[in-house]
Amino acid sequence: MDKEIKKVTLIAVLTNTILAFLKVITGLAFNSMAVLADGVDSSTDILTSIVVFFATRLSSKPPDKLHPYGHQKIENIAAKIISFVVFYAGISLLIESTKRITTGNYEVIIGIIPIIVTLVSVSGKIFLFIIEYKTGKKHHRPSLVAEALNMRNDIMLSSIVFIGVLLNKLGLSWMDPLVGIIMSLIIIKVSFEIFSENFFSLMDGIHPRDEWLYDMVFESCTKCKGIHNPHKIRIRKIGNKYDIDMDIEVDPNLTVKEAHEITKCLKNEITKSLNEKLFDIVIHVEPLSNVEKEPYGINNENKRAN
Repeated sequence: MDKEIKKVTLIAVLTNTILAFLKVITGLAFNSMAVLADGVDSSTDILTSIVVFFATRLSSKPPDKLHPYGHQKIENIAAKIISFVVFYAGISLLIESTKRITTGNYEVIIGIIPIIVTLVSVSGKIFLFIIEYKTGKKHHRPSLVAEALNMRNDIMLSSIVFIGVLLNKLGLSWMDPLVGIIMSLIIIKVSFEIFSENFFSLMDGIHPRDEWLYDMVFESCTKCKGIHNPHKIRIRKIGNKYDIDMDIEVDPNLTVKEAHEITKCLKNEITKSLNEKLFDIVIHVEPLSNVEKEPYGINNENKRAN
């Protein structure tokens, strides 16, 4: 797993470096704001790829005395850094492009090289998106998925640049700074997407789309005889896994061993649902305070079985 991730992140750094160099040089040589802006965007990708490169390695370190929950959240922090870098690039491009179009500082781009470079950029970004997204999803690496989403939007950006350069060469010289403005707005939007994607994990919570986990926990309780009133269920995401804390009530006349067997059953049921995505589960057992008490989250049929 680590070998594959290392290979993908290294390829991303090298590819983005080549693309950034080509576009920045071409943008400067042919005075194209659109191509230069695309080059600046790729330059930020070099930084983000480097961040991901180191984050995926540090997050793989096993838990230690100072980090008993492991180092997986390093990837969430890395994704946050990426969002700030992308946001800064978007704002900078927006300011410069707006300045050019309002002052009329634009002209027709000469030569065919800018068009060739933008086509190469589109091809390179498609390649990076495919390998990073597949690898990130396969190994549940949030920072790698965030980088892939950035690549996905870069495909759109480079495509817009290509259209802008083409129209500019056909006589619509104002298309060059206009494309720069469109690109900057898309980049800013991407930065917010990456930021929000990792916000919940760093707040020791879960994304709204993962709320089904609570229903899964309650459903698991119905499958183990002897569980009453599951409550204080807290779920948080640690890296690419879920950590669960919860309380249950059992018959106060049970032996410690019998109560332990009940918690063991519940852990097995939850593990079946999450498999390798379960980081840990801690179940606090309390004596049943009132046998007639409605067991929250457990239907009547299972209540009778208990």
